[in-house]
Amino acid sequence: MNKLSELLKVEAKEIAASFEKASIEGEGTPQEVSDRREEVVKGFLMKYFPFPYRVVKGNIIDSFGNRSNSIDCIVLNPSHPHTVDPLNGKASIIFADGVDFAIEVKPDLSQKKEIERGLAQIQSVKKLKRVRTGLAKTDIEKEKAKHIPAFIFADKTYADIRTLISNIVEYYVNNAVPQAEQFDLIIVNNRAIVFNYGTKTKFQRKDFEGIAVLDVGDDALALFLFFMNSLPKSEPEISKNILSIYLEDMPTGTLYTYTDLNEKLCSIEKSSS
Repeated sequence: MNKLSELLKVEAKEIAASFEKASIEGEGTPQEVSDRREEVVKGFLMKYFPFPYRVVKGNIIDSFGNRSNSIDCIVLNPSHPHTVDPLNGKASIIFADGVDFAIEVKPDLSQKKEIERGLAQIQSVKKLKRVRTGLAKTDIEKEKAKHIPAFIFADKTYADIRTLISNIVEYYVNNAVPQAEQFDLIIVNNRAIVFNYGTKTKFQRKDFEGIAVLDVGDDALALFLFFMNSLPKSEPEISKNILSIYLEDMPTGTLYTYTDLNEKLCSIEKSSS
């Protein structure tokens, strides 16, 4: 176990404590609590994606005139024009082709309405299309590169994580959400990483398609950073990312899948083809 992964375990505990502190400091004003928690995640991302990366909140637009909902934490590639106002730290405009990641902060995913809101936010991002596809060679790679990697950051969820997956699948099936517009990854801090494996999402396995849960406990935050840095950026990096080097030997946990739920999820693509 290296020093970085140990540091990130402490960071994970501090994030959880900061979320709890925000609920006390902003008690009675839900928006205040939400804003404070978003700032916690933004601060963490700014540590590990420092300038010339920038982390902002807002709507993303693509070159086809499409606009996403307001997303809590958006990591801008260094190639993105410097549209951040130095007086208030807000971006006047955010271009899809310069966005590396979109992260929606939903601290407690044990409420069905919050799960659905988070999934709807992610879908609004996934409907955008980039023009730049980097070094992608195959048609599948090029199509996947057109979509922004989109994640949900949570601190809590149900005791039985299957309930979370069941609610996600139910929402996607009821709303016929295609795979290309679904989430890529959900982190539940200090607990697990939830992947959405598919030919049209950012993560893919040869032997499996659907949602899987990686039970990793307090290594979740470190693995979240690792998987973020394993994905291609909106502009190809010149050399290997530093974090991916120091986190590549992270221990992995147990991967859980739910065959019955994934059969329902995969039926969406089958019915549309």
